[in-house]
Amino acid sequence: MSSTGVVREWRFGDDWGVFDSQDCPGGAYATEQSLRVEAVADLSQPTPSMGLRPGTEVEFEWTEAVEPIKGMRYLVADAWPRATTTTAPPLHSTRAFSTSLWISVGEPGPDGLTLMRQDLQKAVVAAIDCPPPDVPSTMGTVQQWFDDEGWGVLDSPSIPGGVWTHYSAVVGTGFRRLHPGQAVEFTYEHAWQDGYEFRAVSVKEL
Repeated sequence: MSSTGVVREWRFGDDWGVFDSQDCPGGAYATEQSLRVEAVADLSQPTPSMGLRPGTEVEFEWTEAVEPIKGMRYLVADAWPRATTTTAPPLHSTRAFSTSLWISVGEPGPDGLTLMRQDLQKAVVAAIDCPPPDVPSTMGTVQQWFDDEGWGVLDSPSIPGGVWTHYSAVVGTGFRRLHPGQAVEFTYEHAWQDGYEFRAVSVKEL
């Protein structure tokens, strides 16, 4: 579903925020990974995260969560400031992360936040049900799963240290979840994410 709304709040330290919209009573839960086209970040921090200023008008695509996330029944899949879509719609991602480049634009504002812009010319998006042929695949189990944040860690004897995964990498529709101890088959790539050296590209439940 597509809607318009306003950013109620954004918690930069926790990488999530809340959108208010008539279509999503009680608010829609958004994360840093759902942001497209433009965002803001505090680049003075050791590990800056991106977000949106409260009061920003946004367009966003959402799904209804199976269970509430931080008290909200709606989950944002893609979001972008309304002011950025006058020439073309934003790039839509169907996997946990795209490899597009985010660049800083200008100097920090009075609140210390710097405008960040997605370089769509360098974006590479792949469907999770058709991974590239050179992406390795293996079998494993779910080590951890954080339902309220939509991510977890997979274990496999062939990959030391665990593999980070996001709910959007799980084959299916809507908000997907995994369960600790569950058997899975997954493709993965070498890419640092939250302290893990690998992250899943697609995950199939067995």
